[in-house]
Amino acid sequence: MGCLCLFGVTDAAGQAVSGVIKDSLTRAPLVFATVSIRRVGPDTALKSAVTDEKGRFMLVTSFAGNFEMVLSSVGYNSARLPVTVPAGNNPVNLGTLFLSPRTEVLKEVVIDGKRALIEEKLDRTVYNVERDKSLTGGDATDAMRRVPLLSVDIDGNVTLRGSANIKVLINGRPSTITANNLADALKQIPLDQIKSIEVITSPSVKYDADGSAGIINIILKQDRLHGILINPDMAIGTRASFLGIDGAYNNRKMAFSIGGFGRTTYNVTGTYNNVQTVGSEAIIQEAATRKNELTDNYNMGWDYDMDKNNFLNASVRYSQFNSHNYQDNLVSNFYNGSVLDSALLNQVQLTGKSGTIDATVDYTHTFARAQREFSFLTLFSRTDGTNGFSNAQQSPADDSLIGRVGNDDRSSNQEITLQADYQTPLDSNQLLEFGGKYIIREVVSNYNYETAAGNDPFTVEASPELTNRFTYHQNVTAGYLEYTLTTRSPFSFRAGARYEYAAIGAGLRDPGVTLPEIPSYGVFVPAVNMGWRLKNGKLIKLAFTRRIQRPSIQFLNPNVIASDPGNIATGNPALGPEYSDNIELGYNTAIKDMSIGFSGFFRHTTKAIESVSLPVAGGDTIERTYANIGKESTGGLNVFANLDVGQKLSLSGGADLYYTELENDGLSTGVGAAAVAGRNSGWVVSARLSGGYTFSKGWSLYLYSYYRGSQVLLQGYQTGFPYYSLTLKRELPKKRGTIGVGAENFLSRGVSVTTHLNSAALSQSTTNLIHTLSLRIYMSFTFGKLKVEREERRKKAISNDDLKKG
Repeated sequence: MGCLCLFGVTDAAGQAVSGVIKDSLTRAPLVFATVSIRRVGPDTALKSAVTDEKGRFMLVTSFAGNFEMVLSSVGYNSARLPVTVPAGNNPVNLGTLFLSPRTEVLKEVVIDGKRALIEEKLDRTVYNVERDKSLTGGDATDAMRRVPLLSVDIDGNVTLRGSANIKVLINGRPSTITANNLADALKQIPLDQIKSIEVITSPSVKYDADGSAGIINIILKQDRLHGILINPDMAIGTRASFLGIDGAYNNRKMAFSIGGFGRTTYNVTGTYNNVQTVGSEAIIQEAATRKNELTDNYNMGWDYDMDKNNFLNASVRYSQFNSHNYQDNLVSNFYNGSVLDSALLNQVQLTGKSGTIDATVDYTHTFARAQREFSFLTLFSRTDGTNGFSNAQQSPADDSLIGRVGNDDRSSNQEITLQADYQTPLDSNQLLEFGGKYIIREVVSNYNYETAAGNDPFTVEASPELTNRFTYHQNVTAGYLEYTLTTRSPFSFRAGARYEYAAIGAGLRDPGVTLPEIPSYGVFVPAVNMGWRLKNGKLIKLAFTRRIQRPSIQFLNPNVIASDPGNIATGNPALGPEYSDNIELGYNTAIKDMSIGFSGFFRHTTKAIESVSLPVAGGDTIERTYANIGKESTGGLNVFANLDVGQKLSLSGGADLYYTELENDGLSTGVGAAAVAGRNSGWVVSARLSGGYTFSKGWSLYLYSYYRGSQVLLQGYQTGFPYYSLTLKRELPKKRGTIGVGAENFLSRGVSVTTHLNSAALSQSTTNLIHTLSLRIYMSFTFGKLKVEREERRKKAISNDDLKKG
């Protein structure tokens, strides 16, 4: 299992025996695996230790002779191997050792790893998407619903422990695809390409300082296997269909991968109802809604092992998104007190189109001494998009066209990143890491308003508040230093500090509107993580992190969206960053075939970026924008459990319970902040339960259910809703593919969510109902054969995680 060699580290107390333990299938380091050294014969351990986050271990014995090493980890087959410790001061390095998951092996290909569905690590929770057989087709949004700690609303917006202030990475890398609208970005990531999703609640300082609540890292499948493989899969459904194909070719020096995916969403209908009051004036609205979307995604990857110490890898990914949302026959009745003043009939269409390219080239150099490594990483990411709306006003009496209004916003968001990292061991159980990063970020938004009477040609509105060009520049310089200690007892410690300085500039083409001053700023970010591994696989972890959240272009852009009579939305260029302190205490254990985890947390945020609704002076219109409110405090508990009963039955479930308090002191930056001064608080409870049963002859049945509890807002609350699915699948002979049928929300007409807002100046109640009953037929096939490749080097990745999303 491992190679026996010598290395030059000594220990005054005796002979040091060290090595690294990895997963034999994925080549990922195994954290907190147990290692014992025994004399041959007696079943008594002389020394025991656990591996650190790199999978490393070190044992010290004062005796020479023949011994036996015993390796074990939850969810893996135990392993034993003989070890000879020579006399004298000659430490023993066992190199890389592998533990195999509980697997079924068919001929030359490992086809089913029994890796746990949920894994708990020192700073993160890992949800192994490829182990969730209830997922068939779809995109990253479907996977996010399953992940502990996360919550997904009816529109696909993701929150972590009640906060939307998170950063989403793809294979540890940022992308401008997520900078404008995270919900739309997730729809462009094919589900069948996702290997796992990591929820990093206590990020180390190697990550950028941004992401107040934490980081979500989507790991795509990129196993380094030898051979050729082609995987087409497809689905046809009542509300969505997709087609995807992936291919890979690997040899001993190079690896190539290519893939494509397309998905169309249709027949998504519903209703919209809104009642709002500003002073003595009120508006009552209703409309039928429908939505169509088309996404596609293409990727290419290349890895080249130049020699045993130098490595290159490059990748290119291109994604497109095209959406159309309609409000058909939007009727708006305007009241003064209880008297009907007037009525409007509108046909509204909102459109969104974008194309994103991400390109990376990375170089890594390893040294003769284990764990010493230098890497230089580059990233280019750019998103070009067009967003807007059209609104045709008709006469309620005879549907004749009265006038039209439209908005068009053509934008670009570009990032260039350079990053250098270096790590070196101080001795066998200490590691020092440091590095630097420089990000060049440039955003441009060209927006304009057009109006027309009846069928007359459109005329561009000359007002600089409606037609202008907004530019935003941000250069971020960062450096970090981190120290890791793994003791011979089951204790690990990691501490580090990071400093970032953001130089910011913004401007408008037309000086008729004056932008507020946007100052540059620096931030110092410390982070501490500690872990204790007790007997029987029990783990206790404690962490403290300081985080920052910078507002992204979505929150800054002054373009006014007025597609709905009586409601407008705009960004706030005066927004500053928010700062949060996070404390987390976790406990995990395993009882026979069940793994259970508990985590308590507290997050305190100052200058929190939150959505606010304000009355527009002199009318009945409500404006939705963003402000740095005074503070936000959230504390709670997350619980999850996973149970495998033999090879037939598996169950998984969990609950999230937290209390949140939002307080605005009225002194926040931004127009109208004093109008929403006040506080709101409350409990939020969400829960999920899933299970699967495997029958004979390859048949299996999977059930997933989730309830998202009511959410607390600064000015009110949003009601919760359920989501559930049932999937029946059959595996084809010789493991050549899968066919299946599935249904979602099949017991109800649709999902209804209501947002209630109340303040001294206004009240609003908005209900969106979406018909979510969906049926789907799914097919997936596999052509070719892969073999497990040799040990894969650990790859580096850029992580620009410093912008708030919505």
